[in-house]
Amino acid sequence: MKRCTIIIPDAGPFNSLWVADRLDLLLKLEMKLVVVDAVYDELTSDLDYPKDRAVKSFIDDNQPPFVVEHTEYGQFVRAKRAAGEMVKSGAGETAFGEFMRSDDGLRKYLTPQEPVVLLYEDKDVRVINRPPYLHLLSTVGMLKGLERVGILKSADDVIHQMTHPSRPVRRPSDAR
Repeated sequence: MKRCTIIIPDAGPFNSLWVADRLDLLLKLEMKLVVVDAVYDELTSDLDYPKDRAVKSFIDDNQPPFVVEHTEYGQFVRAKRAAGEMVKSGAGETAFGEFMRSDDGLRKYLTPQEPVVLLYEDKDVRVINRPPYLHLLSTVGMLKGLERVGILKSADDVIHQMTHPSRPVRRPSDAR
């Protein structure tokens, strides 16, 4: 079966799957998983917090299939933080915007032979001028697909855990 590349443009899918204790489902896709550096930094910025520790370990221990793509904006933000300067929120979105426009970013993954899927969480994700071979998939859509092909017994059970967590230190996600 031909596989595509999955790009995760924000922290949402990681956060929701961590809440449900199902980060492992990303590996079940058996596809390259791309995260931009500023999103990775956002996800792993507070190693005193269990989610940040778990996500960092999960991504770091699974390269490949995970690839952390570096951006100029991500490097700029890391330098400012290292110098003790405050950085406005939205660094992940800005770095992802750079990645979408850059020849060294999204374009190197997009080909007619290898489509790309953006796995998103935000209900209002917008991709203006979406290039050919770029597809959108929500976390819930991914779960329903995994159930349909028999990889996951019940997508609804995972969605329920995402929105009504029973494990300690987990807060509900806004998965829809």
